[in-house]
Amino acid sequence: MLLLSGCSLTPAEYKVIGTTTNSTTCQVSDNMCIESHVFRPIDYEKNEMLLTYDSGKPSDTADGILKKYKLRAKRSDNLGSINTTMITAATNGQDPYDLVHAIKKNEKEVDASTSSFFTTANIAGGDVPAYPLGMTGVMTARNRTAGAGVVIGMIDTPIDVDYTDSLHSPIERIDLVGAGDERNRLHGTEVAGVMISKNPRIGIAPDAKLIAISAFSTNPANPDERRSNAGLVARALEIAMNQGVDVLNLSFAGGSDPVVDKLVQAAVQRGIVVVASAGNSGPGAQPAYPAALPGVIAVTAVDRGEKVFGQANRGDYIDLAAPGVGILTTAPRGTFHVASGTSLATAHASGVIALLMSLNRQGFNPNLLNNTAIDLGSPGRDNDYGYGLINAERALGSNGVH
Repeated sequence: MLLLSGCSLTPAEYKVIGTTTNSTTCQVSDNMCIESHVFRPIDYEKNEMLLTYDSGKPSDTADGILKKYKLRAKRSDNLGSINTTMITAATNGQDPYDLVHAIKKNEKEVDASTSSFFTTANIAGGDVPAYPLGMTGVMTARNRTAGAGVVIGMIDTPIDVDYTDSLHSPIERIDLVGAGDERNRLHGTEVAGVMISKNPRIGIAPDAKLIAISAFSTNPANPDERRSNAGLVARALEIAMNQGVDVLNLSFAGGSDPVVDKLVQAAVQRGIVVVASAGNSGPGAQPAYPAALPGVIAVTAVDRGEKVFGQANRGDYIDLAAPGVGILTTAPRGTFHVASGTSLATAHASGVIALLMSLNRQGFNPNLLNNTAIDLGSPGRDNDYGYGLINAERALGSNGVH
């Protein structure tokens, strides 16, 4: 499951795949053996899967597979950045997990994967603070630049249609999902505000251009959760690359997905600075993707006291920390909202990167951020804060930005 930097409150769904016995009691007596079910989580679309193959192969390459496994092609997309054709197929009631294993084992012409979930759920509430721009040297950096000439891409929920005028920044919206209600538009509007709002207490890089690609919508099982799947996110990533973004903000987190991972790595190889959320699943969670991929800047959240957000993931993949607790930001219908989570910290980092890139696009190196971060926690890089708190002022004072 992949999450848009939030913690999901939806109970996990499971499938019974067999039974097992309690081996300890069986060692005492066969009569004491306890049989229990074995479960597997269903963290993917239940009636959908992805078939992929080299785009240089004939267009009918997957036709035989579709017929053999009683699948129905819903759409076909060309993911040119990774030379791949992706077919989104309906499974007609069959479990995609089982089909993926059968196709991987028996077929050579195509690859198969489940359409993994991506979900979002930021944490609302808290007092309205002074937005912590000073924590990361943004006010000093904005004496020199507001991010003009840099294109930020974001893959998120739709942003509020009526609020783009209030954001007062160049915004291009590409909607893969419908706008939905205000709750559906909240997360994307919050993230966009942190990056490019003209409000001096909110936006980091107000002169940057934003390309907002919507791929997330309300989970019918939980109105407070925003969810997408690997097929939609893959299409959004391809669009972002084709639009020529300089910075790509991915405020979502979850498990590794073969198609999404390849596309994110293709973006990094193209020189796009990819920034992703460390995740809000807590200290004991597994590494979150795409943040854990090589070359991606993984961002965790800290509060105004520079303490790590309690619900943030921990791990050796985390690169930087940024403000993400009790953040004042934009909300639908021209309102404002206070929220927390690594989504907002990721947006803060993306905004800082846009400021620095606007001054030195060709010479910008993401390692500059690590070298100039304010060390927090244990000396040196650690699993809570990475290299430390991102700082635009220190980066400007280095030799990396002129």
